[in-house]
Amino acid sequence: MNVILFSKLMLILRVAFLFYFGRELYLSSFKNPKYKVVWFLIVLVFPIYGYSVYLSIRRRLLKKRVFNPMFNTIK
Repeated sequence: MNVILFSKLMLILRVAFLFYFGRELYLSSFKNPKYKVVWFLIVLVFPIYGYSVYLSIRRRLLKKRVFNPMFNTIK
């Protein structure tokens, strides 16, 4: 009985992790939009290793945010 409970718990954790990772991919803006699908498939096939590799090279793949305030100037 404990083995079945453990396997169900692991399945629930994996699905929750995939939802979290999918949300993170959806909110991030890559230089190339096709990277989102590729990374989702990598993490789907190799969950732990794929996510750790994604975290290690994530900064190189994302667009850099530019500070560009819209101040109203009165002349």
